[in-house]
This record gives sequence, structure tokens and C-alpha cells, in this order.
Amino acid sequence: MKNAFATIIIRTFNEAKHLARLLDGILEQDNKNYEIIIVDSGSTDNTLEIAKRYPVRILNIQPEIFSFGRSLNVGCKNAEGEYLIFVSAHTYPFDRKWLDNLLLPFTDPKIAMVYGRQIGNHLTKLAEERDFKASFGDKSRILVEEPIGNNANAAIRKSLWIKVPFDEKLTGLEDIDWAHKVQKQGYYVYYRSDAVIFHIHEESFRQIYNRFKREALAYKNIFPDYHFNAKRSFLSYLSMVLKDVFFGIINKKSLNKIFSVFAYRLVEYKGLYDGFQYAGRLTAKLTDELYFLLKNRSIVFVGPKQHRIEEKMIPDLKDDEILIGVKYVGVCSTDLDVLSGELSYYRSGWAKYPIVPGHEFSGEVIRLGRNANSLNVGDKVVGECILGCGICDQCKKWQPINCSDRKEVGVLNFNGAYSKYLKMPARFAHKLPKGTDLLSACLVEPLAVSLRGINKLTKGDEKGNRQVAVVGFGTIGNLCAQLMSLLGHAVTVFDSNKSRIENIADINLLGITEISGLARFDYIIEATGNTKVLKQILSESRTSAKILILGLPYSPMEFNFGSIVCFDKTVIGSVGSGKEDFIQALNMFNMLNMKGLTQNIFSLENYEIAWKKQMNGEIAKAILKIGDE
Repeated sequence: MKNAFATIIIRTFNEAKHLARLLDGILEQDNKNYEIIIVDSGSTDNTLEIAKRYPVRILNIQPEIFSFGRSLNVGCKNAEGEYLIFVSAHTYPFDRKWLDNLLLPFTDPKIAMVYGRQIGNHLTKLAEERDFKASFGDKSRILVEEPIGNNANAAIRKSLWIKVPFDEKLTGLEDIDWAHKVQKQGYYVYYRSDAVIFHIHEESFRQIYNRFKREALAYKNIFPDYHFNAKRSFLSYLSMVLKDVFFGIINKKSLNKIFSVFAYRLVEYKGLYDGFQYAGRLTAKLTDELYFLLKNRSIVFVGPKQHRIEEKMIPDLKDDEILIGVKYVGVCSTDLDVLSGELSYYRSGWAKYPIVPGHEFSGEVIRLGRNANSLNVGDKVVGECILGCGICDQCKKWQPINCSDRKEVGVLNFNGAYSKYLKMPARFAHKLPKGTDLLSACLVEPLAVSLRGINKLTKGDEKGNRQVAVVGFGTIGNLCAQLMSLLGHAVTVFDSNKSRIENIADINLLGITEISGLARFDYIIEATGNTKVLKQILSESRTSAKILILGLPYSPMEFNFGSIVCFDKTVIGSVGSGKEDFIQALNMFNMLNMKGLTQNIFSLENYEIAWKKQMNGEIAKAILKIGDE
């Protein structure tokens, strides 16, 4: 069968740990007459990045419509080979003859499926090692009526698949179902003992339970007359444990391995029993739990000055939403204002705890709602903070800031990006230009905020070189200073933090630690949120000065606004950003120097250290790294 062209189909979901070893093993095969197709169902780790290093075709299937049979059918439909090879992503070939040996039995036209031997390695649990020994013997054989097959290491004829595709409604055992159907048509299944792979399962107890529950649900559908009651489950459990223990003793396994069989078999038979007894409809939620055991690790503000790390299941998606695997999130002073309870939203009761903070983020799309057609899985994105309802007149004008029912990511009644996964309406996400660095990209949101404020400040004014003061050289002040300099203005930066002033990278910016001489500036941008500073600016600014207030939050203050009127000053407030601001920010992003704001990276677990260093002024900007790139 060396001249027969084959397609190797690999189903993946978070298989970064073992995929490279499998692909290397395939490329080392003596038989080179094949193609490789990977069918991915929403991996959130580095699976796809690893796959792209190899000569493979990558197909994507949405997790919401995933089944083992459907993912195989997608691969088979796109396959060009005469024979279809299925191999699990957490396996690797034993030797260079694996592919040849798997294909050889097809010289007999009555052979419909060939499945090969599976063995474990040092990571394999004792109970599973014995299962491999019992299920995959040393001798090859032809199965005429026994409906056995295993798509972790198998091959079928494409011509037969066209007539008998895999059942997409089954929760597992699609291989056994297929074998059963073709055997009824007079074809045979061949077990090839020398087509060997190592099969590595590194599963939690929950994953083991899910695997056997899925298989029981499927078996009940394939063979409806089969019954599995509590007595049978208990007796089977005892029998398997005794056999495992004897196997462990004979093979001189460690006591830890031997004792592990009690828990493994308990979870296995609990899964089997629950699967066989389940009589309800297979809901989307149950299917998601059985297939994709994703946990969402988040920092949660549970109340004023109360925070902790929590793990919960990933959030369900609405039709218009996407799920983003967060890569980086910037620490904003607003996050800490939310924690303190001092933000006006929380003082007024409009916003409520608990909430996951974080609105300055970058990430990658890993799942799509049914109607989220503007993006694709794998797109690198950033997202807006202010989310309008999408229905009111203001939202229809793309002015979500004016929506009375708005939410704000990580701030106002919408969980944010201090989290492994973030869901949001697709219309508020923006695809990053190709080649954009995800680390720097988490600053697109504060850049959009800065642009919105500057556009309001300079609206209606003739272009020209003006004297600009930026008070406060945090993230917003830094970006505003760079933007105003880019527009051709002479910019002076004021910040009491000497290290910030010393680290100004732009030679066109003048840095001063003491606020003075405000009367010489045409534009003043207040970016500290400090009431005393704001009062000084309002008092000392010159006639006809234009003052942009971007800092938050301000405590109540007494001030005679008659001086604003009498001296013809203009005071402009600005908060947040919208779609057009984000588009402008993405277009200008590469014109700015983000290096000074992206030097201090912390893990999610070290979030308190990041807060402390930023609050104390030790660093210009703290960024939390959430996921791998």
C-alpha cells in the first residue's frame, strides 16, 4: 500500500503539550505519501501556533456544534486521500513503520477499517495500562461481527466513508458505531498489532468521569437493548480493581500506582453508570461540560477592598458574542477605584459587586456565537470598554456613552479582563492589524480614550503650534503628551514623580516635577484625578485657555466658577471611547512609543504586587500576563 495516498486527520482541543511530538513522529515515517489535516475545535493554548510550524492544513469547527463524529466528517470531507487515517493528538508513533503497517491490510477489498495497537508510557495510569494490555493484544486478527474500532489509531476507506459517514449525534464511540454499520454490509474490521502508538492520557478525575459518561451515553444509543444497573456497576468495579491490583503486583509497580486504581475505577464506573442512567435531552450546556472542561480563572472584586482569585466554568455565549482568550491586561487606576468603592458608579449604587476588573486588554478570539460573523477564530483583538444596549437611539448613532442602559467592561456591571477568558458582543471587538504586538496592544483602549479627549479639546481650532501642558505622566498622560507632540504642538509634562520625568523617552517633551507657569499654555490636559491639582489648573490657567479633564476620580471641591466665565476659559470633560476612537487608535498605534509602558509584566497570581508598585509610583505601568502567546 506504499503507493496509496492517505490523509491523516487529527482532532485537536488544547493539545499543545503533545502535538509537536506526534507531528514529528509522522514526518519521520518511512511512508511519505500522505497529507495531514488538523480539525481544531477552539483550542485556547498554543495548539494552533504549534500546528502552523508543520506542513498541515488546519480546519476549525465551532465548539458549540462539536461532536467527535462531526469533527471527523469535516476532516474526511476535505481529505484528498484514498484512505483516511485517524490518530489522537496526544499520541505518537512507536516506530517508522506505523503508517505502512496500518495501511497494509487494505490489500483485501473486504477490509473496511484497520485499527492499531495502543500502549502507555511512564505517565500512563496503572488501570489504563492494564486496559491497553487487555484491549490490544500481540496478535493481529480479523473481526467479522465484533463491533470494535478505535479512532485514536485507525484507518478507513474514504469510498466507504462517503456512503457511511460518522454519526454526528453520538457523544463518543463513533468508531464502534461505524464498524458496526459496515460489518452489517459484509465488510470486516482488522486489528493490526504492529501498527503501534503511545497513547498518553493526563486527565483529571473530572475528565475521566466525562470520558466514560460520554461513552456510556453513546453506547446506549448504539445498542439500546444493553442495560447497566447499579449492581452490575458495583460488581464490575470490584472485578476491575482486583485485576488491576494483581497486575500491579505482578509487574512490580509502585504502591502509589497500585492504590491509584481505586479512585480511577470509581470515577470510571460512576461516569459509566450516570451515562447509562441519563434519560434527559442532551442539552448544549451538558455537551459543553462533557467535551470542553475549560475553567475560567479570574480575579474577582467581591466587595469594597475585598478581592480573590476564583475558578468557574467558562461563560455561556449569546448568539452575538465572542469568547476571547485574554493575553495581556493593563492595570488602570480605575480598577483600584472600583476596588475601593470610591468610583461614583459604586457610591450611587448603579454598579454592584462582584465584578471582574480590567478593561485595557488584548487577546485572541477562541469561540464565536452563531451570529458573530465579523470575526474569525484566531483573530487577535482588542475591545471597547463602554458597551451600549444596541437598541436605543444613542446606540444606533454609535454613541454608547450616552446609552442609559450601558455597561462598562470591568467597571460597570460587566466582567472584565483580569481573567483567562472574556466574553463580549462581537460588535465591540476590533481586529488588530497583522503583525501587531499583543503586549503593546493592551494599550489601544487608553489610547482611544486619549484620542477622544484630544479630539474634543482641539475641535474647531485651526492647526498650528500651541503650547500644551500635560499634568500627570501616567498612561493617559504619557499617551496624550505623545499625541499632542505628534500633532506638532510644544508639550510640557508635569509630574511630581521624578523617575517618570527622568524616563521620558521623547526628546520633544519637556519634563518638570513642579507645576508652575500654567498661564503660558493654550491647552492644559489634567490626567491625575487629583482635586488639588485640578483646582490649581482652573485658578492659574490663562485667559481663553482650554482645559481637558481626563483624570478620575475627583473628590468634591469648592471652586468659584465665575473665574472660568470671566476669563473665557473652556473646561472639557471626557470619559471612555467609542468605535471611531478605536479605529483611529489602531491607525495611529504604531506611530507611538509604547516601550516605557510595557516594561513591567506580572503574572495573574502576582496582581497585588503589580497594584502596589503602580500605586507607589515605582513603575509607570503594570501589565498582567494572562495567557500564552
